[in-house]
Amino acid sequence: MKKKIKNILSVTILSLFVFSCGFKPINQRDNKLIYFKNINIVGEQRVSYLIKNNLLLISDNDSENKYNVLVTITKDKNSKIKNTAGRVTRYTLSLKANLELTNLADNNELQKTFVRTADFNVENIHSDTISNQNRVTKNLVQQLSDDITNFISLSTRYK
Repeated sequence: MKKKIKNILSVTILSLFVFSCGFKPINQRDNKLIYFKNINIVGEQRVSYLIKNNLLLISDNDSENKYNVLVTITKDKNSKIKNTAGRVTRYTLSLKANLELTNLADNNELQKTFVRTADFNVENIHSDTISNQNRVTKNLVQQLSDDITNFISLSTRYK
C-alpha cells in the first residue's frame, strides 16, 4: 500500500515539474503577430483558395504588424517515365510559389520562392489517374502553405 502511494506521489510531483518548466513548441502560433491587409494570389483558382485560407489562419486584426501579400503560383505537370510503347506511366507535378511580403509601416519588402514536387502514377482507369493527381496536388498545396506560413511567422517574429 505504501509503495502505491509513493508511486502516485512521485508521478504527481514529476508531472508538476515537467508542466511548469516553460516548455513551448517551436511552431506554436503567436497571437497578434501579423495582420494581412491585402492577400492577392495569382494562379490556379483551387490552389489559390487553399493557400489564402491557410494564410488567413495566422492573420489577426489586432496585430500591429500589417502586411500586404502577393503570391504568384505556377503549376507544372511533366511526364517522368514512359514505357516501351511510348505511353506515360508516371507524371511529375510541381508547384512553385513566389511570395512578396510588404510591410505597410515602412514599405520594407521581403521575397521568397517556394517549390514543392511530387510524382503520381498513371492508372488503367482515367478517373483513378485524376484522383491520384488531385491527391498529390492537395498534399503539395498543404506542404507549400505550411512552408509559406512558417516563413512568414519566423521572418516577422525575428525581424
